[in-house]
Amino acid sequence: MSTFLQLQTDSIDLLHELVNQPTYTVAKLKGYINRGNIIFARKTKCIEGTTTITTVANQVEYDQSDAAGLANLSIPYQVRYIDGTEAGRPLKPYPGGYTNLPKEYSYGDPIYYWVRNVHAATTTAPAAYQGIRIGTIPIAGTSAKTISVDGFMRPTVLSADADTPEIQPEWHDALVYYAVSRMFGMFGHLRRAWENKSLLYLKMFDDLVNEANVFMINQSDEPMESVDVYHQMDNGDYY
Repeated sequence: MSTFLQLQTDSIDLLHELVNQPTYTVAKLKGYINRGNIIFARKTKCIEGTTTITTVANQVEYDQSDAAGLANLSIPYQVRYIDGTEAGRPLKPYPGGYTNLPKEYSYGDPIYYWVRNVHAATTTAPAAYQGIRIGTIPIAGTSAKTISVDGFMRPTVLSADADTPEIQPEWHDALVYYAVSRMFGMFGHLRRAWENKSLLYLKMFDDLVNEANVFMINQSDEPMESVDVYHQMDNGDYY
């Protein structure tokens, strides 16, 4: 399992030709490692999680200040309203989503949900992503109920040297390949060889994306096949 520091070291080993370029910085390299992490997770949907929101009566929408997990939620695939007496019931996506919300508010037990992405306006850094905001229709009129959101997640931004990516260890090299590709691409106009290396490492990144997608597709969501007790008894396995 690679740490953030190891990913940087592996990348620098491949970028030794660029160290004397005046605009080459480790800060840029760190940014590209994080960008590769986000893009890999988005393309493969390999990180999943559940975010639990506690309702506040008559609150129109919820953000990461209400549920920290919304900061990294990328795509929800199941939203359930749980009133405390049952496992919960699924909410349906509101037709038209956030851009088609009703002009009049209504309050009660939710039937639909809507989401919107929010980005900070002042920077393009990976940490600028503000996560998803989610609301229901009708607006929940009762406090202390639960909205449970299952979805695909964005990875947590790597910052400390000891941080490790949330994607599986066998795919960690993808972050190195992406960062190295982007760094060589910055200087591709200076040397054809660097432009070619940029394309080569981007292909290596894409190859790991494809490998991860094949792996994810082959994961079965079906329950385990039940044991054929009678067949076992016929073969003398049970007495």
